[in-house]
Amino acid sequence: MTKLSTNIALTFRVCLTLVMMFIVTSLSAQEVSVRGSVKDASGAPVIGATVKVAGAKTGVITNMDGEYLINCPSNTDLEFNYIGYKSQKVAVNGKNIIDVVLQEESTHLNEVVVTALGIKKDARKVGYAVSSVNADDIVKTASPTLGTALYGKAAGVEVKTAPGGAAGAISINVRGISSITGNNQPLIILDGMPIRNGEANNADYWNSQRVNSNGLADINPEDIENISILKGAAATAQYGSEGANGVVMITTKTGRRGAKGVGVEFNASLTGNFVAYMPKYQTTYGPGVAPQSRAGSGCTDDGWYTQTDRNGVQQKAVYTGSRTYFGPAYDGSEVYYYDGTMRKYESINDNPWSDIFRTGFDQQYNIALTHASDKGNFRFSYTYLNSVPNQYNSTFDKHNFNLTGSYNILNNLKLDVSANYMPEHVKNRPYRIYRLVANFAGMFGPFDDIDYIRHHTMTAAGYMNNVYTATNHENPAEGFAYDFGCRSGIVDEYFWNIYGKTQLESNNRFIGRVSPSWEIIPGLTLKGSIGTDYTTNKIENQNRTEHANAFGNLSGSYSLTQSQYTILYGDIMLMYEKQLTDKLDLSAYVGWSGRREKYFWQQSNTSGGLTVENWFNLAASKNSPTTSEDELRLLKTAWYGDLSLSWDNWAYIEATLRNEKSSTLFKDNNSFWYPSVSGSVIYSELLKDKRPSWLDYGKVRLSYGVVGLAPDAYYATQAFNQGTAHSYVYNEQPSSVGNNNLKPEKTYEWEIGWENKFLHDRVGFDFSYYHKDIKDQILSTTMPASSGAKSIAMNVGEFTSKGVELALYGTPLLTKDWRVDLRFNIAWNTNKVKRLAEGIDRLEHKRWDNGAVYLYSTVGGRIGDFYAYAPQTDKDGNNIVDASTGYYKLTDTPVKVGNAMPKYTGGAGVTVAWKNLSLDVSLSFRHGGSVFNMPYEYMMGLGAIKESMDNRDEAHGGQPYYLDSSVGNGIVPAATAPAGKTLYHDGMILPGVRSDNGQKNDIMISAMRWYNWSYNWGTDAPTYYSHSIFTNSYVKVREIVLSYSFPKLITDKLHMTRLVVSAYARNPFYIYKNLPIFDAEATDATSWIEQSWIGGSTATTRSFGVSLKACF
Repeated sequence: MTKLSTNIALTFRVCLTLVMMFIVTSLSAQEVSVRGSVKDASGAPVIGATVKVAGAKTGVITNMDGEYLINCPSNTDLEFNYIGYKSQKVAVNGKNIIDVVLQEESTHLNEVVVTALGIKKDARKVGYAVSSVNADDIVKTASPTLGTALYGKAAGVEVKTAPGGAAGAISINVRGISSITGNNQPLIILDGMPIRNGEANNADYWNSQRVNSNGLADINPEDIENISILKGAAATAQYGSEGANGVVMITTKTGRRGAKGVGVEFNASLTGNFVAYMPKYQTTYGPGVAPQSRAGSGCTDDGWYTQTDRNGVQQKAVYTGSRTYFGPAYDGSEVYYYDGTMRKYESINDNPWSDIFRTGFDQQYNIALTHASDKGNFRFSYTYLNSVPNQYNSTFDKHNFNLTGSYNILNNLKLDVSANYMPEHVKNRPYRIYRLVANFAGMFGPFDDIDYIRHHTMTAAGYMNNVYTATNHENPAEGFAYDFGCRSGIVDEYFWNIYGKTQLESNNRFIGRVSPSWEIIPGLTLKGSIGTDYTTNKIENQNRTEHANAFGNLSGSYSLTQSQYTILYGDIMLMYEKQLTDKLDLSAYVGWSGRREKYFWQQSNTSGGLTVENWFNLAASKNSPTTSEDELRLLKTAWYGDLSLSWDNWAYIEATLRNEKSSTLFKDNNSFWYPSVSGSVIYSELLKDKRPSWLDYGKVRLSYGVVGLAPDAYYATQAFNQGTAHSYVYNEQPSSVGNNNLKPEKTYEWEIGWENKFLHDRVGFDFSYYHKDIKDQILSTTMPASSGAKSIAMNVGEFTSKGVELALYGTPLLTKDWRVDLRFNIAWNTNKVKRLAEGIDRLEHKRWDNGAVYLYSTVGGRIGDFYAYAPQTDKDGNNIVDASTGYYKLTDTPVKVGNAMPKYTGGAGVTVAWKNLSLDVSLSFRHGGSVFNMPYEYMMGLGAIKESMDNRDEAHGGQPYYLDSSVGNGIVPAATAPAGKTLYHDGMILPGVRSDNGQKNDIMISAMRWYNWSYNWGTDAPTYYSHSIFTNSYVKVREIVLSYSFPKLITDKLHMTRLVVSAYARNPFYIYKNLPIFDAEATDATSWIEQSWIGGSTATTRSFGVSLKACF
């Protein structure tokens, strides 16, 4: 019995052991689904990392968020690999979630860029040029808008920010001109969604007197994580008819980075904005006319004048009727001033701009809360900007609320959200100073007491001031003692516009987007989004009563303008990624997008003045109020697809295709295709063991694409205008009509590139060459008058554009305590007009001053040639002087004197860090490209600026003479003057040859009259404008930042993770500038045509400030 029991027990144990072994073996062989994320040490996702079972030849790759899903045995090991990082092996041990942080190898090669449709890609796989600017570079000087933060940061990207601070528009030009007459601004994408931008300030002063903004200026720099600029057609082809000008991809910050839990970030900055780069005035001579004009103006030979005071007594004065500063030299004697007092005859202020404008001040505060967990993350940010603009009686307040988040609803279902709300309140946007610098009516000088004028523009009763003798002056005692040269422009217009007219503007903008993504199976993801960009705008213009209604002529006005702009955007995309073999990877997507835009504008105005003084209401209108409206509706839809293949981590190829339709083109001619193909080879990986030790990374790329530029909405379909007359509605054919066959302009572009990194990433460069054939340019062509219209829009123009871009960077010094980083970029671009409209070989873009200057584009030449009257020259290039006058003989017709396109542009910078202290300096430069300096033409003619001092007296090279109308041109060179004659010392002899004998010129003229006559208005000789067209080359320091990061020992005590204080300067000075009297960028327009001339925007500034950044 005992033996039997023993056998049974043994048998049971054996069976039990076999059963347990079977169970364990079965469990060990059971497959599990493992998901997780792969990130780098900073918390950024590693896109395209390979995840596979140890020893297997195939696996899966991580998606755009660095996430993966793989089925594997529960007892195996997973291998995580990515070029530039150490391979990592992790035991599964039955786990379902494995998150991995990869550590860098000696070099870090995983740079993520945001490409078309908001898709994040490993920069290694991209076969076209993309420039990126990160968050630190954007906010280092607390810029209120993106424009000033982007200067010189990206090769081939030229940025201009309109003067006016936070209220100014931003212009971005990518790779030169893409349209001769159309919009050249890039498409703006915020977190994957197209948003409103638009052009601004392209109308002249008479049609738009304030400096306005555009959509890009609304975006808050504090909320931006990264900006990727897509330049070429292959990069932007997925945006079709909006991709020709490049695409700016803006990605906002999220709560993804950093440790789990709650984080707090606080930023504060204080900035002073000081008026700079404005004309400087001579302080030697006061108001008056040139010697030859003094007698005819009632002046003495020495230039003195008499004024009758309020008591009828004749008083010594200077002549101010002509606005010129060719009067007597300042001598401190007593003269009768237009404030009714006797003043010393001396310069009142050699910098009148200090009284025209004030010092501006910006204060900006930002607080951001972040939270991250296994289920997702979010970031909420609030920014407040209060700006005291440089213009008096003006305010600017802006709030920015930003919310971004990502939530994992299920293991394979995620929801991303972003929302931006931007309320803005503006009182009196800056007025353009055109009437002060480019129109004789408002030009002033250092003998004009601007502070007095500003304080006496409005009377105590609130009316416009005038001379005391004016019949409609309610209180003559407050009036000016006599009229003075600049009164009508500076009192009646500029200062009255500022103090007597109030514009109250309220803007509200909301940009929101919701984007769910569903990983259907490993490698197959369905992603969609829906979003809106909604803007409302309300503007009230309250223009005070100028003169008391009791005088019988009603004045004052009121207008109310309201507008609404809505963009509704949606897309859906099916994405697939698969590792086909151990060397071949595939990714593809197909998708659809749609965008509906709607714009509505309405304005109501009083008419005939206000019946009740300063009652700003439509009911106060003397006549019936007028109302006008405008409306726009647009629907654009597209199907698109992408196929990408990679081989063994060194060869990549991508092809895309987009089909697009637009509702504002003729229905049978509104579908267009936009293809692209690109490829790259990373030869540093191809070389493998043969790669030199000094070469970390090397890549060549090639791409080709087709993109377009759609005509403005309704431009192609305009057939008639509708109006009313005496309550009757009528239709009429406009002078310019649309065309059912009109289609988008097309750009066909190919590009090659070469990238390298050396010496453990200490040195690197990125080189690109591109060539664009830009066809089907939309131009207005003439048509027979018998057709009822004068012109029709047609696709007839064609030009080419090509260029080179080079970016260099390096770290020449790197030790424990020291680090020096250098960066440099440069871009060359040129174009050539191949064809215009049939029978036309020259297109006129603009003309100034009755044909004194023209801006043309000519077949066979570059876009934007300047033509103007200029001195005639002989065969040796010498200017020809008219022997009868001593002035230059001018060409019979305008001749080419410059071109508006720069030859090259770029930027450079250096960062020097020692321990926790760093100094960063950046600059931008431009060579070539002419600009017409209209104020220079007029201000030289008035003689008030320093540049007009040459030859004005002996100290400045002038020669003696006296006047005798019976001799030659009336100028007699002499060391002494005969009795009864006055000896002057502003004689000059123009360089050149005489027209009568070809010998060296020896005819003396008056320098004062030379300035007044040669620099003037119009086309009458001897006035000419070629000497006011300048090559606009410059080197400008953009940013200087000195920062100190407090050491960890201190931040830990303060319970902070980071604390940085900085002092900074924006636009502090020029190293070199060729353009006289103004900032080289003193234009406010976004059109290249309007950027080609200086016309009096508003004050340009240099800024200095301090900032604090604290993280908890």
